[in-house]
Amino acid sequence: MVSRMKYVQVLPLALAVALLLGRSPVCAASAKITEQSLKTKITALTKDLQDLSMTGTVTQSNKDALAEVEPNFARLYEFKSAKVMLKLPDRLRMEGKLGMVRVEYVVNGSTKIFRASPIKVNKREEYPDDPAKLQGALDVGLVTPTMWENRRIEVMEDTDADTCGEIKLRLRWPKGDMVYYAWLDAQNLWLKKYEKYDSQGKLKARMVYSNPKNIFGNMWMPTRVEMYAPDGDKAGTSEMSDIKYNIGLPDSLFK
Repeated sequence: MVSRMKYVQVLPLALAVALLLGRSPVCAASAKITEQSLKTKITALTKDLQDLSMTGTVTQSNKDALAEVEPNFARLYEFKSAKVMLKLPDRLRMEGKLGMVRVEYVVNGSTKIFRASPIKVNKREEYPDDPAKLQGALDVGLVTPTMWENRRIEVMEDTDADTCGEIKLRLRWPKGDMVYYAWLDAQNLWLKKYEKYDSQGKLKARMVYSNPKNIFGNMWMPTRVEMYAPDGDKAGTSEMSDIKYNIGLPDSLFK
C-alpha cells in the first residue's frame, strides 16, 4: 500500500517536470546512432527493393500558402492525382493531369524531363553538377541509401529528437548553400518530418509525414504528407495509396 501511494505521488511530479521541459511524457528516448551505422541499417532494409509504384492524391490545398512555399515542392500540388513510380537507385516518374493536359515528369540520374504531348512540350535538362535540383525517393517519403548520393549526411545531437525516439539529420549538397533537415523514426526508419532552409537560415518549406505503412519486408513508409508554408499555414495535404513493389517497371518509362 505504501509503495502504491509513493507511485501515485511521484507520477504527477514526473508529468509536471516533462511539461516544464517542453517534452512529451509519451516519448521514449532513442539510442544513439552513427551516420555509418544508419546507412548500414537502411541498406539492409532496402537491399531487395527494386521498384515501387503508388498513387498520390491531393486531398487539400491552400493556393495562398502554396505561393509562399519553395516552388519545387509547391509544384507537386498542381496535380490533383498522379501515378508515382520509382526504380532504384535514381529514377523517378510522375504522370497525371494539370488541368486537362496530361503531363509526364521524369528524373533519370542527372537528367530531368518534362513532357506535355498535347501541347507539344518536351523539355530536357541536365544537372550533373547540381543534384539539389533533382528529385528522388526521399522527396516522396521513401528512405533509401540514395539519400547519401551527392549529399553530405550528418546525424545531429538533438535532445528533443532523442527523447521522442527520432533521429535528426542534416543534409547538404556539394553545390549551393541550401540546408535540409530530416527526422526519421528511430525504430522503423521512416521519414517523419522534412525542412528546407536557404543560405540565410530562412525556412522555405516544411513537410510532416504520418500514417506509416509496412510496405516491404521490414521497410516502412509514410502515406500521408502535410506541407506547411514558412509562416506555419498549411499549404496542402496529400495521401499515397495502391502501393506496389518489385513489379518490374521497364526502363522505357524513365526515358
